[in-house]
Amino acid sequence: MQYVTRDEFLELLGLTGGAFDQLQHAGHVALAFGTPIPATPGRYLDLDLVAIAINLGLTPSLGREKSTAIVSGFFHQWASAVGHAEADPSKDFFMAVGGVGWDVSKKSPKLILVTNGTVDEIAQDFRSIPDLVGFFTVNLSDIIRRLRARAHTAGIDLSRPFFFPPNDPRFDEILTRVRRESDARIARLRRDKKKFAAEKARGRRHQDIVAAPRVKDVSYQLTMQLA
Repeated sequence: MQYVTRDEFLELLGLTGGAFDQLQHAGHVALAFGTPIPATPGRYLDLDLVAIAINLGLTPSLGREKSTAIVSGFFHQWASAVGHAEADPSKDFFMAVGGVGWDVSKKSPKLILVTNGTVDEIAQDFRSIPDLVGFFTVNLSDIIRRLRARAHTAGIDLSRPFFFPPNDPRFDEILTRVRRESDARIARLRRDKKKFAAEKARGRRHQDIVAAPRVKDVSYQLTMQLA
C-alpha cells in the first residue's frame, strides 16, 4: 500500500474536488478499513481509490446509501479480493452482492448477501442460498488494472501492491481485526436501534416498527450480519 495526494486521488478517480466534497458531506464516502475520512487530511491510501471505485460501481444498482454501507461494512470482503487479485494476476477476482427474498412493498430484496472470490467460487457460495433472486459482481482485478492504467497516463506511481497477498501474515491479521471492529460497531447499532424502537413504540401507540433489511456476509467465514 502507498499514499497519494488529494489531487492525485481525484485525478485517478476522475472526480472534481467539489463533487467529492458533496459526496463526503452527504455521508456517501467509504474508504479503506471502513472509515469515511483519511487518517491524515489530504493524504489517501491507494486502497481508498479501490473503495471509491467499488462504491461508484454499486451505486447504479443499489443507490448511494446501500453502496456506501456495503463498502464500509465489508472491507474484509473486497480487500480479500484485492489481495488475491494482486497475488494471482492470471485470474479475475470479484466482490459479489446478491439479493434473497423479495419485499413487494419496498420493491427490493429482503436480504443483501456479500461474498468474494473467482466467478466459480462466488457461484458456489450462492448455490446453496435459498430464495436467491439474483446477484451481480464487481471486478476488483479490472478496477486495479484501470487505476494503474490511469496512473501510468498521469505519471503517478501505483506499482506497489494495493493490499497484502494471502500468504502474508498481515493479510489475515488485518482482515480479522477489521471484521471484529465492524462486528462490534454493528452490535452497538443494533442495541441503539432496539432502544430507539422501544422508546418510539412507547411514545406512539398502534404504530408498527418494521426492521430494516439485513446485510449478511456469506463468504468463507459465515460470521457477520447487519440487522
